[in-house]
Amino acid sequence: MSLEHKVIIGPGIDGRTKNLEWLTKNWPEKYGLQPIMVPISWKDGELFAPKLKQITDLIDRLADQGDQISLVGCSASGSAMLNAFMARKKQIYRVVNNGGFLRPGTAKGFRSFNQRTAASLAFRESVLRFAELEPTLTAADRAKILTVRPLWDELVPPETVVIFGAMNTTVPMIEHVLGLGLALVKYDPVIMFLKT
Repeated sequence: MSLEHKVIIGPGIDGRTKNLEWLTKNWPEKYGLQPIMVPISWKDGELFAPKLKQITDLIDRLADQGDQISLVGCSASGSAMLNAFMARKKQIYRVVNNGGFLRPGTAKGFRSFNQRTAASLAFRESVLRFAELEPTLTAADRAKILTVRPLWDELVPPETVVIFGAMNTTVPMIEHVLGLGLALVKYDPVIMFLKT
């Protein structure tokens, strides 16, 4: 049996995975990547710890099968997947933050960290947790990370998405949801990063 490359994908703040399933439906045949959606209920009122455990338990199961494992966090799940990476570095091949907050930043008003995380304590906790852990990333860790953001994002300020020393790229699209979708469907740097 050949080694499979499983890609665990986390959803945005709405927690929906159907759109992600549709966007990645050709990954197995076209790229040899097996997407696995992890349904994270960001607005259920729970803390972040059980959501992180949900991801790390899945990583452990796949690692026990001998699969290669990568993580893709879309929007709210960006920091969650990076927190899972920090907890399971040895098992993870690549990590992609697809347009998600990784630190609070300094934006005011509608795009501010407080405004964007108001609907989910777990999302807020996840971002703050990774912001605290980020300085401990080694050069080797950073080489496993890709951050992606649209040319212009009405929800997430660019300085909250990128990681110094990682591969940081911009999707040729404006708007948060459209940019994240394009990154999964046909934006070559994401696919190539996962495959190389």
